[in-house]
Amino acid sequence: MTNFTNLIAGPADLIAHMVANYRCGHCASETEAWTDQHGNPHLNIAHDDGCPVLEGTLSSLPDTLRAATGTT
Repeated sequence: MTNFTNLIAGPADLIAHMVANYRCGHCASETEAWTDQHGNPHLNIAHDDGCPVLEGTLSSLPDTLRAATGTT
C-alpha cells in the first residue's frame, strides 16, 4: 500500500457508511476513518501502488458514489 490517499470529509454517518462500503474497482485499497482536532470526521483511502486511480489516470468518483449510496 502507498501512503497516498484520497481524503473525504463530511457528516459522521456518511463517513461510516463509506468506510463500510468503499471498494476501489482497480486495486485492494484500504480505508481508515479518523477525526481531526476540530471534531471533523474524515476518510482516508489508501490505493495500491500502480492503481490507475492513484496515478490519476481514472477518477475515484464512481467508487466514491457507489460507497456513498451503498450500491455495488
